[in-house]
Amino acid sequence: MSRRRDSRKNPARAAAPRPSASRTPARRAAEGLAPPRPIAALLWATLATLALARALLTFSPTMWAWSLNLQRFLDPPLAWGLWLVAAVTLLPPVARRLAPMWNAAGDALSRHPALALWAAAFTAILWVAVWPDRVRFVGDFLLRQGTVEVAERPSMLFPQALPLDVLLHYAVPRVLSEALSVDANGAARLIGMFEAAGLGVLSVAFARVLGLAGGAAVAVAATVFFGGYLGMFTGFSKAFAEMCLLVAAVGVFGLQAIRQGRGLLPLGLALAIGVTLHRSALGLLPAVVFAWVAWVRLHGGREAWKRPGVWLALAVPLLALAVMVPRIVAIVLRWDAMHFDPRASQLSGGVLAAAFAGPRAADLVNLLLMLSPLALVIPVLAPVVARRAPSGAAREAVLLLLLALPFLAVMPFLHPAQGLMRDWDDFAAAGVTLSLLTAWTLAQALRPAPRHGLAVALTLFALVPTTQWLAHHRDVDRGFERVRAFMQEPPPRPPRERGTTWDFLGIRNFRLERWDAAAESFAQAAQTSPSPRILQEWALAETMRGRYRDAQKIYYRMLAKTPDNPLGWLGLATVSLHLDDLPEARRAAAEILRLQPGNSDAMRVLETARQREARRQAPAGTPGTESRP
Repeated sequence: MSRRRDSRKNPARAAAPRPSASRTPARRAAEGLAPPRPIAALLWATLATLALARALLTFSPTMWAWSLNLQRFLDPPLAWGLWLVAAVTLLPPVARRLAPMWNAAGDALSRHPALALWAAAFTAILWVAVWPDRVRFVGDFLLRQGTVEVAERPSMLFPQALPLDVLLHYAVPRVLSEALSVDANGAARLIGMFEAAGLGVLSVAFARVLGLAGGAAVAVAATVFFGGYLGMFTGFSKAFAEMCLLVAAVGVFGLQAIRQGRGLLPLGLALAIGVTLHRSALGLLPAVVFAWVAWVRLHGGREAWKRPGVWLALAVPLLALAVMVPRIVAIVLRWDAMHFDPRASQLSGGVLAAAFAGPRAADLVNLLLMLSPLALVIPVLAPVVARRAPSGAAREAVLLLLLALPFLAVMPFLHPAQGLMRDWDDFAAAGVTLSLLTAWTLAQALRPAPRHGLAVALTLFALVPTTQWLAHHRDVDRGFERVRAFMQEPPPRPPRERGTTWDFLGIRNFRLERWDAAAESFAQAAQTSPSPRILQEWALAETMRGRYRDAQKIYYRMLAKTPDNPLGWLGLATVSLHLDDLPEARRAAAEILRLQPGNSDAMRVLETARQREARRQAPAGTPGTESRP
């Protein structure tokens, strides 16, 4: 009786089916409210595994899983607070509560595209602006920045750099530094902010070209944007940052050419820009060629070839390739052989054995998870998605695979001088290709249920670890703590890698005027890499902390290697004066004058030594002897 009375008062409520009675899992899947059960279970299990691994590895005293134990080197609020924000979305009630917000944002991507793109650009700028890289550990961060600071000719330090690389990372930063009164790092950060905005726009465009709506669109865009490669835009000044954008552009406009018959001109421009920027852009060629072949088969009728834009889209990359390929080949033959030689990293065995020797296999997995936090989705979901994907999806998958394979296939055989954990910038573009594949896989998995709460969890499981990486690079003390852990904890690192890493710590601590830490780091570096430059900087650090006798001994070691080094003799003369070792100070000054006649610093050392010796020999009470000895 009560149910009948209620139906008369509210017919709509009576007509609505009761969830417990009528909305079975099969019915919810059919209505687009839930993905098919196997996909939902696999996604939930993958995210739960990642959350559990990141929590447990926080307490692991090794660096085998360095991409997942990052929380160990973060402030607790950033570590556990952000982890909890992501983990709590695995609870269905929480995800359902947040899903309407995600769905509204995803729908805005298709209903208000211009506003969505502007919002993505602004969010991207804000994200990288808040987290400047102050550790500066990645790649040759310090060397690149130093080139701008001291106005060195880039052709001297980076003869392999292509024209656009020199323009973007030397000429433009110098102009910005002078025009805006910012330092080299500030100029690099400004460029990085605008490039991050470009990545944000391309991430949204990727979700739009796949025709997604609801929370699924947000999750897919977030998967493309939030990767460890965002660290390329927080002050690092090198072509690998732009390569991330170009890879994303080829993915977006390649899909657009296949799906809609449009996007050929920006696709060609991406390849043309790439080959004038960095030689690795040749890896874009298979995907671009496939996109053209697919376009010809699907949209390339006689009328299409009458459009001038089509011929321009074909001519621009062909002209760029014709001009740049000979130079790229010459650079590869001259400079890149050493990067593929395992002996350069002091690894034994053949090429294949060295590819996975020691901790390299673990480092490669760590690298991929750092660059693309949701990459595990691909092997987990690929078999299920392959069976359920709609017709035509195979072409899209092949395009993205051809985009990824050249970059991923080379990873095991590339031996960066400073190790995978530091020279990860070499693989940033590979990370973007992996994120594009992951995002496409998620798009196929979520397409039956674009409004499901899993989209909330997927978004945050990409956002949180990436944000933690950016926060870590901003924290100098905890960043240095992690670098030391690499050298001191299992697994053991090759001697060359240890030497360059301790050298980095010495240089950064010296610049921060942390003399004790600098001296200790250079001492560690000298154990495996006792180069004259490292010995000199070690001696300088010992001098700055007042340990002149130790500095003198280090200068002896340095000069035994390079006896014609005037800076080494000047350092020896200086510390000898501090020790009041006047004969040694005079001997060092004489060596300087032998190498550089008339050197004013040497003359000053000799005059100081003469005055001190005169004061010693003067009788007590002689005027002037009361002065400092």
